[in-house]
Amino acid sequence: MKHSLPSLDSLKVFESAARHLSFSIAANELCVTKGAVSYQIRKLEEELQSSLFKRSVRQVYLTDTGQALYLTTKKIFEDLENSLSRIQEGKQEANVSIAATTYVAARWLSARIGRFNDEYPDINFLLQHSVNSVDFKLDEVDLAILWGPCKGKLDRNRFAEIPMSLFPVISPKLLDTHKLSQQTEISMDAIVQGALSNIPLLCEDSKQDQWQEWLKANNTAGPDLKLNNPRRVISDANVRVQAAVDGQGLILADDLMLNELNNRLLVAPFKEQLTGYGYAFYSSPTRIYGDNTITFKHWMMQRIQ
Repeated sequence: MKHSLPSLDSLKVFESAARHLSFSIAANELCVTKGAVSYQIRKLEEELQSSLFKRSVRQVYLTDTGQALYLTTKKIFEDLENSLSRIQEGKQEANVSIAATTYVAARWLSARIGRFNDEYPDINFLLQHSVNSVDFKLDEVDLAILWGPCKGKLDRNRFAEIPMSLFPVISPKLLDTHKLSQQTEISMDAIVQGALSNIPLLCEDSKQDQWQEWLKANNTAGPDLKLNNPRRVISDANVRVQAAVDGQGLILADDLMLNELNNRLLVAPFKEQLTGYGYAFYSSPTRIYGDNTITFKHWMMQRIQ
């Protein structure tokens, strides 16, 4: 259907000038010259064959016709802005937002998103990496992957787990420095009171000593045995892994470090493990999920159960 309407540009200029009752302010708002504003207003008045402004030396005023047109254009542009905002919000809601550390995103999640997109190429993802921040809120994302205890307790919001045992690994050059074999199993006593008892133990958080938990889970010498190795806190998992590769200390590895193990950047000569930990998937209890999030959630659950 063809409309005999004035140009959108002239109506936009008119609405701004009428709102501010100033051609100069309208020009600044629209990033054009005052002359361009005057031209568009004059062109619109000629097209409508009606005066829209009363002009004085320092001020402009709306005529009755101008006031009526302003009320109409004001509502039209507000409605248009609201419609465009809803379209943009719809696009944002169509994305699936996932909170995960860069360690998990790069080593586990990315490959699975790739396989998911082979089946659903039109679904996009937004990755949020501040999941370990004290300011992180689950309500700000659709899904989250968090490290912690895995006890099999699932519900509507904690909907899946991937248990992963933790086991000590070390760089081959650090073993060579302490004249320990890379090929044979090494007793945990080497860490407790042997050649590696002074080597730093790399950890994520000084408040939770998973190294001591590892010792307690595998110790048969009594509950009072302590690991006296210095602890070196490195909160970023990727940096912690690289520090271990560089020979800065021992690290408790999980299955996401298989690349380093397969390439012998790190070796795992200890048989003792710490179980009961892993990655859990969460969904927010307050967000309303779109179809794309539900599709991805179901797809993922089918592949990790």
